[in-house]
Amino acid sequence: MVPEVAEPQVRWTTIKVPVSLDRRVAELASRVGKAKWKVLLDAIALYETSVRRARTKEELPKVDKVLWYIEKLCMSVGALKERPSPENLGRTLKTASQIRERLGVDVSLLERAVNDYVRVFNTEYRNPVEKHDAVDEVTMEVNMALKSVLIEITYRHILKEELESPPAPQPTEQAGEQVG
Repeated sequence: MVPEVAEPQVRWTTIKVPVSLDRRVAELASRVGKAKWKVLLDAIALYETSVRRARTKEELPKVDKVLWYIEKLCMSVGALKERPSPENLGRTLKTASQIRERLGVDVSLLERAVNDYVRVFNTEYRNPVEKHDAVDEVTMEVNMALKSVLIEITYRHILKEELESPPAPQPTEQAGEQVG
């Protein structure tokens, strides 16, 4: 047998509403067989859900766009690493440029890394061990640069945090002249 648990004492208060609203709530409460306060509680819950859901739906197109650029960049870098041709380099740099322009993300390290990767990969080495070591090094450089871009995209557009940047220089006064 399960022991009965005493329900906490409910405290009540009064709110002022126009008589017309009280009548509507009373009619609805009668139709659905609930107390007026429960009808109001349901209405508030529905309102909160609709407001929250609308905000979430507004954000979906932006998140979808951001995820598309993340996917496009990762696939482009992957194709470049698989076949470091001038064509794949051009595609990767074009995608990086789109991310810079459309998402406002600094991609300069990635651009330099992919250029280094193609240059090193296509360089003739006398010793295969030297080439292997050089390719490993630039591969790591590309991976770290890509990760850096992805982190910035995530913070800026998904988590909506501003990355810290140095404060803008403030105008100063020198020898009685105002600068700025």
